[in-house]
Amino acid sequence: MLNLNQLKEREDLMAQQAKLGDELAFAEVHTLPWGVGGWNSNHTSMASCPEHGDYERFTLVGKDFRGRETFKHSRCPACIRSEQASVESGLRELRVSSLLDDAGITRRFGDCEFDNYLEINQEASRNLAACKRYANNWPAVLEAGKSLVLTGSCGTGKNHLAVSLAKNIIRNHLASVELTDVMRLTRAVKSTWRHNADTTEESVLDHYASLDLLIIDEVGVQFGSPTEMTILHEIINARYESVLPTILISNLPREQLKEFISDRIFDRVTDGGRNYLVFNWTSFRGNNGGMHDTSLA
Repeated sequence: MLNLNQLKEREDLMAQQAKLGDELAFAEVHTLPWGVGGWNSNHTSMASCPEHGDYERFTLVGKDFRGRETFKHSRCPACIRSEQASVESGLRELRVSSLLDDAGITRRFGDCEFDNYLEINQEASRNLAACKRYANNWPAVLEAGKSLVLTGSCGTGKNHLAVSLAKNIIRNHLASVELTDVMRLTRAVKSTWRHNADTTEESVLDHYASLDLLIIDEVGVQFGSPTEMTILHEIINARYESVLPTILISNLPREQLKEFISDRIFDRVTDGGRNYLVFNWTSFRGNNGGMHDTSLA
């Protein structure tokens, strides 16, 4: 969510974007700006832009509120487009900031990137390459609804790669991504069952079912109640039927994970076992002088 300063910046940029659009229409197709419909518009001449060279300048001739003759000249179209690109870049940065803020990335993993992931063995390097491919091929991944499972020991970098992947997809594709865990997800749904709940169960389920990418951590950390498992299955199935990708993160080995989420869900999320990355090496947490290393989270 954007703060007040960012919201004001976005509002100003959008107003500038609209103004530049009107200016470009005036310069290129001679669409008259608001408030000058009665002005003489049959004046064109050549003008020179210091940066972009010659261009055809369109001039309106009219009178100001005191009755004096006044002129409105069109600007260099290339200059206007350059300013539009700058405004669009600013709006895009704000959109990325908003999506990252809404992605549920905690402070502990805020610095995680592909570039600072430690490739401590060949398996780690292969998993890094696989997550990079997933992010780099996002349009095809989204189109196919390709899901993924990251499983293995604690402290081996599963969350680091999941966060890095999420950031990459948000920055490059403006995708709606959210990282959560099973407990938070089920709690969000169950909170709607209160008498004075602010939202409905349907709206919460729709939220999780409609994100471009949903990443669910701590799958199988504790044995869920039948109700919690129903919620988890409902969300995963809804995303599968909508052809939307889901990433599951778990410490459970393959067979225990299948038992926890069911063979059917496991088969759907891993596409028959193909989209399954294993992190089975010893945790390196605490081996760097007691300093926390997010690359091994």
